[in-house]
Amino acid sequence: MVATTTHMHTTKAPREDGLHEVAVKIGDASFPVFLGCNKLPALVGELKKLDLDHVFIGYDEQTAAQCGPRIEEELANQGISFFSHVMSGNESPKNIESVDGIIEAFIQGGGTRKTVILPVGGGSVANTFSIASGLLFRGIRLVEWPTTFLSAYDVPSLGAPPEGSQKQQGSHAGGKNVSGLFHKPTMALIDTSFYAATLEATELKAGLAELTKNAALFGGAHYALLKKTTLQKGWRLSGEDLLEATCRGLGAKEMFHSLRLDPHESHLAILSQYGHTVARALELTDGVATSRGEAVAIGMLAASYISHAMGIMSAEDRAEHDALVRALDPHIELPCRDITAEVLERLLHDQKRGYLPDRPDACPFVLLQRIGEVWRPNRYHLECVPIDIARKAILYVVDKMRDRVRSPTSVVGPTSVVGPRPVSPVGGNRLFGANTPEVQHKSAVKSRAPLSDKDLHAKLSATFGENY
Repeated sequence: MVATTTHMHTTKAPREDGLHEVAVKIGDASFPVFLGCNKLPALVGELKKLDLDHVFIGYDEQTAAQCGPRIEEELANQGISFFSHVMSGNESPKNIESVDGIIEAFIQGGGTRKTVILPVGGGSVANTFSIASGLLFRGIRLVEWPTTFLSAYDVPSLGAPPEGSQKQQGSHAGGKNVSGLFHKPTMALIDTSFYAATLEATELKAGLAELTKNAALFGGAHYALLKKTTLQKGWRLSGEDLLEATCRGLGAKEMFHSLRLDPHESHLAILSQYGHTVARALELTDGVATSRGEAVAIGMLAASYISHAMGIMSAEDRAEHDALVRALDPHIELPCRDITAEVLERLLHDQKRGYLPDRPDACPFVLLQRIGEVWRPNRYHLECVPIDIARKAILYVVDKMRDRVRSPTSVVGPTSVVGPRPVSPVGGNRLFGANTPEVQHKSAVKSRAPLSDKDLHAKLSATFGENY
């Protein structure tokens, strides 16, 4: 089990004012995250409870235009003094010059030790203004206000160095993230109504891809959420849908960071790499353009292809899994040339090598048996996939994505499953339709039979609660 000294989160039921509260713990310390949709009065009310003289707001040009007027109006309505600084579009984020400009604006605006810094926006704004908050007077209070799906996910990713957002970092002398400090937020405020104002389709899909991966890995409440959201409505979700999605995503992200920090369970953190093997190989291939989240979703298709080809996943379970990706409708730009060999070469240098004895004829993958059931051939949950099957998986997903351009209705196959599920025999292997042409019914292909283990979902939920 995960040691009690690692950080985890607790989620309370919605309050009377409609806010959700998530408590994030870092060792013996903690801070609250307040979430709502169109709940600016209640969120600013939490800010007002702090003993402050001013709020120093940090924006980029987009959030200043699209979020600033609403936030500043509510601050004025509640009698909170504020001033602001906007990072310009041609200003390099997360470097020393930007931090110096923020500190200068803070001093000229009348900031004091009692002033709270409030960065509004995504990662660059949050990191740069957070560094300034850690430097001013050797550290003043910081309240994060993320306005994107991915930056909201990063809010609870706190822990002992070098993990997470407690580490505020910047770039210097041509090196990325080479300078920084550790500075814990006082609280975080999230209003999902800002997502629609600040996110393009690609950014929204990138955030939803995290939920899609979690639903495939853990099933349960994560899968139930997608069954009533993306599987019914596609990726264009309402602010209320995104509120529930953000709360659920925070729990899973927190769990992965806790696992990484626990010496007994750190190997389980590799589950977060599901779909990443092919995703990274595609991203590193010249001429390929997509978001990380959409690449991971496409990588999930490759993983399900491999599971099916190796006799680990049934045809029916594969269709159910791939329907999650179809609902996300991932987009990728591919060059006209055949990129199979290039992607495979990058696949063979994946960062998961080293956990298992190196095999030149295979590469390690995290695979599923079905939604909510992770394949466990060893304690690392890594299967040695023969290169020939990996090559066919690359061909499959690239062809599917090219088909998407030609015919958007043929992205990843059927969206529903007809008929009963096959029964799992003892030992964890799966029965499935032998008439599926791409299946290779060769049990010898798998590296070994799965080890006996307690149910992963039960293990994680016992440690992190139902909100993991």
